[in-house]
Amino acid sequence: MSPLYAWRYSDAMNRLTFDAMQRYVALFGELVGSSLDWSDLHRGGLWAHVGSEDFAKMKDWAARWGVSYEVLSGKELLPSFPFAEGILFPDLGSVRNPRFLKALRNYLVSRGVSFIRDKVVSLIPKQKGVILETRDRRVVDARSLVISAGVGSNKMLSMLGVSLPMFPVKGEMLLYQLPPGKVPAIMLTESGYLIPRSDGAILVGSTLAQGDASTYPTVSGRYQLEAVAAKLLPELSGLKPLYHWAGVRPGSALDHPYIGPVPGLAGVFVASGHYRNGLVSAPATAEILAQMVCGEKPFTDPSAYSLSPVSRSRSSFFSR
Repeated sequence: MSPLYAWRYSDAMNRLTFDAMQRYVALFGELVGSSLDWSDLHRGGLWAHVGSEDFAKMKDWAARWGVSYEVLSGKELLPSFPFAEGILFPDLGSVRNPRFLKALRNYLVSRGVSFIRDKVVSLIPKQKGVILETRDRRVVDARSLVISAGVGSNKMLSMLGVSLPMFPVKGEMLLYQLPPGKVPAIMLTESGYLIPRSDGAILVGSTLAQGDASTYPTVSGRYQLEAVAAKLLPELSGLKPLYHWAGVRPGSALDHPYIGPVPGLAGVFVASGHYRNGLVSAPATAEILAQMVCGEKPFTDPSAYSLSPVSRSRSSFFSR
């Protein structure tokens, strides 16, 4: 529940993510039930390998955002770990997102929210809102429309004559199974990372392929990730991964998402361009967006997320 290296991000991104763990604890309190358990919110902390330059930035960031940390060798958490210098953020963790999203969907359905699985083929703007038509000939007269389709958002926006400078970034991951507790915390390095689940599952990630919109896993991606797994945790070198999958992230020149109304189109809003931070920033994004749609004052200044182009990110794309 943090950007991988949060101190490299702008204030605009940190405002959406610094309290993500508290937000998810509250959400789990609402959703825990048949398809979700408290163990699906892993609270073992996040350990990051940092050099001397990053260490100073990290301390400043932690003091500013009220995040606790301790200097700790990676080998104290994992004796076989190849990196020693680092810091632990004990109050961070991760969410088992497939189970969380299933529980969230069930919660919404139980409260009368309907879901339509279909492809949008036409958006016609009105004085306020749009007329939306789908491939299966459904027509929806919407006074408010939120476009939040990841890298596909631009396809929908193009129907309204709007374009955002976003691009696809393909990523692949592996999943291994180890005994519970083997990896006590998220272990983050420049080479890759390990994300543990409470039942002993270990995620190994991830590849980055800017401009690639394909969603199939590749042989080269698997070899690359298997090498990362063996380097970070030698016990994984002889194990066969349980799963190997790929997805596409919405990248942009900014290090934070676009959130807000579409200029010139009353009742049309966008939330997209979150890149690798969609899950961690989702609760705050949803709060800002709901406040905008309802005509309320957002809990934080929304100007940085405006669809009007602003300054480019101060951080390198591949360092985020």
